[in-house]
Amino acid sequence: MDKEQFARRVTDLQGSLYRVAASYLQGESDRLDAVSEAITRAWEKRHTLRDETLFRTWITRILIRECVNIQRKQKRSVPVEQLPEAAQDEDGRVVALREALEQLPRRHRTMIVLHYMEGYDVRETARIMSTTKGAVCAGLSRARQRLKEMIGEEMDV
Repeated sequence: MDKEQFARRVTDLQGSLYRVAASYLQGESDRLDAVSEAITRAWEKRHTLRDETLFRTWITRILIRECVNIQRKQKRSVPVEQLPEAAQDEDGRVVALREALEQLPRRHRTMIVLHYMEGYDVRETARIMSTTKGAVCAGLSRARQRLKEMIGEEMDV
C-alpha cells in the first residue's frame, strides 16, 4: 500500500475512528491522541496487513488497543460521551440512550458502537474485539436488553 492509498483510506475512516475512540475515552485530546497514534502505528506496520480489504477492521483494532493503553495510563475507564449528532432528537430519548450507554460494561458498549453506530457486521466486530461471532451476538443481545430495561421503553437500537 503506497502513501496515497493509505492517506485516502485513513481520511475516509477519520470520523469512524474518532467515534470508536469516543466510546473508550472521555477527553477530546485523548481521543485525538489515540486516533493519531493508531494511524501512526498502522503506517509503520502497513506491511503486516495481509488482506487490504480488511484495512478498516485492522486499523480499528489498532485504535482500540491504543485507547486501552491510554486508559491504563490514566487508570480509569471512561464511558461514551456523545452519540453521533445525526441521532439527536427533541424528546430527550437520545439523552436517555446516552446515559444508558454510559452504564453498560465497556465490552458491550464497544459492541454497540462498532455494530450499530459504525456499521461493522458481526464477523468484523468479532475480529476487532478478538472474540467469536457467537460472543458478539450474545453481547449485543444482552446490551440491547439492558438498554431497554434502563430506558424503560421498547426501542430498536
